[in-house]
Amino acid sequence: MSRALVPFVICAGLLLAGCGGGGGSGSSNTTTVTTPTAPTTPTTPTTPTTSTTPTVTSGSFALTSSAAVDGGTMPQAFTCDGAKLSMPLSWKNAPTSTKAFVMLMTTLPGDGTMKWNWIIYNIPAATARLTVNTAGVGVLGAADDGAGNAYAPPCSQGPGAKIYTFTVYAVSDVLAFSQPVNQVTGKIVTDALKSVTLATSVLNVSYTRNTTAPVGLAATNCAQIQTSTAPWTASVGVDCTASDYAKISSVGIPSHAMMNGITATNLQVPLAQAFTGTNAWKIPLAPVIASGPTAVTDGPVGVAVNGVPIFNPCKQGGCQNGDTKVLGELDICNGHAGRADDYHYHAAPNCLMAEAPASYWDTHPLGWALDGFAIFGYNNADGSVAPRDGVCGGNTAPEPNGPVGYSYHVTDASPYVMSCLRGIPSPDLAGQGAKYKPLRQPPVTPFAVSNMTLTTDGTDGYQVLQFTSNNPFTTNETGTDSYANAAGTYRIRYKAVTGTALTDLLAQNANAGKSSCWNFQFLNAAGATSQPSINYCR
Repeated sequence: MSRALVPFVICAGLLLAGCGGGGGSGSSNTTTVTTPTAPTTPTTPTTPTTSTTPTVTSGSFALTSSAAVDGGTMPQAFTCDGAKLSMPLSWKNAPTSTKAFVMLMTTLPGDGTMKWNWIIYNIPAATARLTVNTAGVGVLGAADDGAGNAYAPPCSQGPGAKIYTFTVYAVSDVLAFSQPVNQVTGKIVTDALKSVTLATSVLNVSYTRNTTAPVGLAATNCAQIQTSTAPWTASVGVDCTASDYAKISSVGIPSHAMMNGITATNLQVPLAQAFTGTNAWKIPLAPVIASGPTAVTDGPVGVAVNGVPIFNPCKQGGCQNGDTKVLGELDICNGHAGRADDYHYHAAPNCLMAEAPASYWDTHPLGWALDGFAIFGYNNADGSVAPRDGVCGGNTAPEPNGPVGYSYHVTDASPYVMSCLRGIPSPDLAGQGAKYKPLRQPPVTPFAVSNMTLTTDGTDGYQVLQFTSNNPFTTNETGTDSYANAAGTYRIRYKAVTGTALTDLLAQNANAGKSSCWNFQFLNAAGATSQPSINYCR
């Protein structure tokens, strides 16, 4: 099962300010490339033979590293067994017509499928090196192995040395893509390079990992998690290399529609999140019943098999502030966007569950709690309605595809999924806040809406959130400004910034260390601007 990882930017959830955006058209000398977002047969990045521009041999254009020689060993500091730093690289003798550089790092793991560990494109032509753990140079593409828009350090499983290939491309034009940066894969970049490559140079290094694969119960439970997420492998990854935790990686955006049907909102926006690499969700592989339950007042309590986090039913700050479902803050799928611009569920993920027969969820987990126990549908494995204990909302009935000892079951009555964690929780429960990167922090007063819909404008690719408010309301963009809006219907249009416009934004001091930006536009029912457009980056 696949899905387009387009960041549906819309508004719900409590705490952040009204949406904003502006500017961001590409320059006239940009080569725009539209390519498939779901490549199936990646190829090794080599000097293209179908280039429409003269291709220079790599004999004079040379790539080197002060950390390793070609054919040598990659130091541990640059791997996931070390500090996870990116290697220093430098090059010289680029063609005089070079307009930019592209750096790709690839590997061929045991299964023979090409993987991209590092993708940087639109590196300025004046650049001749990348420092250790470089940042703010060029635009980062979406690496494999759940790293997202970042460097994915060597973590290949299996015995023996793996070869990691760094390839620098001198190109005759900067690259622009129709996809947002979190969808720009190595395959998409290499396809784009076919028409603009002037010269290439390659550096190969190897690394051998010393890892211990899970055994016994941990291996069984790892297989259960991997099997449960298999229908969603296009958007979810599971890594059990650490042997004590399964790391579930995703960007937290489902394939089903979002935000439709919300009747209370504060114009929050759900964007793709970097639940990847070291930021992936850690699910204990050997769950153990704790001496007492652990409260789950705020934040995620688990993650669904499609990679979307699952929260408890309460508003931010605790259940004394209200039930999100009762208050009308959830969409028809029982999810919404939260204060960190993330999409998550607060109740049974019924749109996810609709992707399989109802009885499927009697025996197959719909998610995994942060204590390692599985979350199932409404029934036990025998089809009977699952009883829920008075502790956390689960039971001890055996399930064929979940760990022994305990399991959670969803229900249509609060607390919907669980009221607490029955097992010893993952460290992610305490450290969950560090996983989120909101666009901005200024507060806005929630107000009631109706007729909320989220669609895509087919003419320009902008996402369009439309809603109606029966009362006047105020929004803001920076926390120091405000815009009064009369009662009526409004549209928030938003789209990921790409190409040279993105490169220019990321070069600004205010966006240092950031990798993605979005343009926001605000219109009333008549199509007139209701507040200035603005760009937000993270």
